[in-house]
Amino acid sequence: MYIPSFLYFLVIMKKGFTLIELLVTITIFSIVITGILGLFASVFKEQQRNLNLQYLLQNTSYISEYLSRVLRMARKDLAGDCISLKTNYENPDGDSSKIRFLNYQGKCQEFLLENNQIKVKKSKDQSSANLGESYSLTPSGLVVERLKFEISGESQEDNLQPKVTFNFKIKSQKAQPQTLNCQTTISQRGLDVKY
Repeated sequence: MYIPSFLYFLVIMKKGFTLIELLVTITIFSIVITGILGLFASVFKEQQRNLNLQYLLQNTSYISEYLSRVLRMARKDLAGDCISLKTNYENPDGDSSKIRFLNYQGKCQEFLLENNQIKVKKSKDQSSANLGESYSLTPSGLVVERLKFEISGESQEDNLQPKVTFNFKIKSQKAQPQTLNCQTTISQRGLDVKY
């Protein structure tokens, strides 16, 4: 069998690796692997943070849109069974973390902050005495730290279109908590005419 001269020289001259060569190779390999693993861990951590923020944004958007839609379609209480007579909105007991109104179906409804969750109560009729059990509008993975409803133009005597400004501070409960502040002003859909 013919072996070219340059391979023959390599085979005869080089029979293995020295200990120094092995140590240098292992060290370089370890540094490269450690760098790659560190990069992977930081990318994974950033991905978790982004997913957490996305979850928070999606739920905040849903809550804000739901509150806006329902409050925009509220009706004036002409009987005075749900809230004060001929008003559109009311903070029950003067508590600005609650708002009560007649919804578009003519039923008494209330939004409130309870156990760090935005809750909804609905009545089967126009009466606030029949408000049922509250159910949560926010998922269990989020904490609402603040909820406030500011009402203006709620009565017929002020000659203002009824509007509600609501703001809330919401926070995720994941490993890297994210916090959002949301504020929106809603004007009632129908014109505020005197009855």
